[in-house]
Amino acid sequence: MASLLITRPLYEGTTHYLFFWSEDVIIFAKSKSYKILDLKTKKANRKNLESYLKSKQPNLVLFNGHGASDLITGQDDEVIIKVGENEALLKGTVVYALSCKTGKVLGPKSIEKGTIAYIGYKEDFNFWTNSSYTSRPNNDPRAKLFLEPSNQIALSLLKGHSVKEACNKARNAFRENARKLIATNSSDQFVMPDLIWNMVHLAHFGDGDAVIGQ
Repeated sequence: MASLLITRPLYEGTTHYLFFWSEDVIIFAKSKSYKILDLKTKKANRKNLESYLKSKQPNLVLFNGHGASDLITGQDDEVIIKVGENEALLKGTVVYALSCKTGKVLGPKSIEKGTIAYIGYKEDFNFWTNSSYTSRPNNDPRAKLFLEPSNQIALSLLKGHSVKEACNKARNAFRENARKLIATNSSDQFVMPDLIWNMVHLAHFGDGDAVIGQ
């Protein structure tokens, strides 16, 4: 049985949104009979992550949280993956990091250590929210413009599409959302530059033809 490891810290505004938007991915993965390793809230720490990567050997790893060029954080900004320390634990996995800038250094370095494929962003991942939906982030139409294309990556991989195909689907979704804002003369047109920004800076490393086996 294929397995999915996902980190879902929850401690401030950004992680609040990523936590709840990840639920659709988890529900879909369960429907496809994936074993789910859900490191949520306080479980999203370095000790647990390292233990799960070593003992469970997941096929797909999804990171949600803050990041920098060479690291990803978990709960309360604890560094859980860092270049030169533990990126080798990602060996044999396909990774998607919804974290800022990890495509600059962590992505390529993880490939050198045996990661099959790494999907991430070379610059910040930007998204906008509507304060009226803070208590129900899944219903936020402004956040949906950004987080639905992001989810497309994980969902595509879970459907058996390749890394390259998953990235292209996400880029097309970012582009299409920007186009719709223009076509409908939406009051949210001001977010368009960030949709295009995310589309441009999404990158993949390693084997672009890799797929997740059941």
